[in-house]
Amino acid sequence: MKLHLLALAALPLAGAHAAAATPGETCAQDLRAIAPFLLENDTGARAHLAQKGQAYFDLALATAATAAAGAADGKACDAILENYAGMWRKGHLHVKPGSALDIAKPAPAQPAAAGQAAPSKEPALQILSDSTVLLVLPSFHGRYRAAVASLLETHRDALAQRPNWILDVRRNGGGSDSTYAPLLSWISSGEIVSMGAEWLSTPANIAGQEKVCALLAPGDQACAAFAAQAVAQMRTVQTGQYAPQQSGGTISYARVETPEPRRPARVAVLVDRDCASSCEEFLLAARQSFHVKLIGRNSYGALDYSNLRLHILPSGLRHLQYATSRSARLPQLQVDLGGIMPDIYLPPPKDEAGRDDEIVRVRRWLEGGTLRPDGA
Repeated sequence: MKLHLLALAALPLAGAHAAAATPGETCAQDLRAIAPFLLENDTGARAHLAQKGQAYFDLALATAATAAAGAADGKACDAILENYAGMWRKGHLHVKPGSALDIAKPAPAQPAAAGQAAPSKEPALQILSDSTVLLVLPSFHGRYRAAVASLLETHRDALAQRPNWILDVRRNGGGSDSTYAPLLSWISSGEIVSMGAEWLSTPANIAGQEKVCALLAPGDQACAAFAAQAVAQMRTVQTGQYAPQQSGGTISYARVETPEPRRPARVAVLVDRDCASSCEEFLLAARQSFHVKLIGRNSYGALDYSNLRLHILPSGLRHLQYATSRSARLPQLQVDLGGIMPDIYLPPPKDEAGRDDEIVRVRRWLEGGTLRPDGA
């Protein structure tokens, strides 16, 4: 199935020299390149086209073309193209400013708003009572892999003594599955059934795998090993075909190698709509335990198409972040449609005080009381 590109005729052509191009011409040049690239290299694009229909994407492209032609500057174009990418998929597909050199540079620290401290993404532990402990996990980014493992090891005795755990993954936008891996030794009932993923093999996707660690995680040996295995698997099939991430196939039945001898009896995982990507992968693994309940709201829904890689758009001023793998769960179990449902639903809190109160309520419930809000 091919995307009708009639609307592309309305796009102004970029000038022969980038220096002479107007922001609108440069924006149109990048817009013109997105759909063909996605249909060849993104693992979800063809499925989205089939699901949403030709007319939907023709209208989306025509609307973006009109806006792109009138873009006053690069920032305006960035917003137009990011919105267009969102018409394809709400998560794991983005257009961001920055050339290859810009991406490779470490991101500058973002100043906190006046009078406010920047929210920490570091994992944290709080002893709530003699029987309950709270683990706050705001991110599974690879940079916190060692911190999560260290937290569990440092507080091993305190964790082992408390039968009730609250794992707070609200606002956890994901990161790397390896970051949460140490938690599974504590909360798993034994075997975890996992549906793996498949790589789409194309020259661009192989090149993206070869470059990603140097750009985003220089020196990270786990990243380098993962990328090297991905390239090896992609090269086992022809261009345009899918290869399993693991040579053993797409489904695995694995047991935790070294389960903790004193594990919690009851685990409540607090989840909300901001839990996405690897955070959702964690939910799929955690909920297989006989001792775990998911409490809160549906997760975000950005897991079916993943392992984002980077493609520099023709202007060189911005890049496309697109998916190079798809879950072997598809099409039978789609997470992206509505996220992962909790076992127990809690309405969204009205403010930060209500958000904090959810921890109080869950602790009370774990200790034999009620989830009912105070005064209800």
